[in-house]
Amino acid sequence: MGFDYCFVCGDKNPHGLKIKFQQDGDAVHATFHCEERHIGWPNVQHGGITSSLLDEASAYVPLNMGLVTVTAELNIAFKAPVQVGETVHIEAHPTKVTKRLLYVEASMVNSKGEVKATSTAKMIVLSAEQQAQMGIEGIR
Repeated sequence: MGFDYCFVCGDKNPHGLKIKFQQDGDAVHATFHCEERHIGWPNVQHGGITSSLLDEASAYVPLNMGLVTVTAELNIAFKAPVQVGETVHIEAHPTKVTKRLLYVEASMVNSKGEVKATSTAKMIVLSAEQQAQMGIEGIR
């Protein structure tokens, strides 16, 4: 996205996850390997990390469609814990697009095909004026 210090995707954030999302049509995907530094409960990935990964995947969908959005709603269903040492695949795709809203579904699945978490997001498309008010005009 071009945000060097973004917690999820920024290359320059020393505490960040440094995830690289790949585009596949209107969908995006990435992988993430859970390490001990990502835990909440012993040996279990913190739910905030899971949430951040699904939110970021949801944000990349509209960005790759040429839209600048912010997350208005993010609903997450935690299905099974992500364990330390486990690698998960994250995917997101649009389900509905209107002039002002984009709806996105995302999922996190391990190498055995076990669904770890899913999410639905409602993204608000920002006008040029709203982007300017936020100081993010020209983002693409």
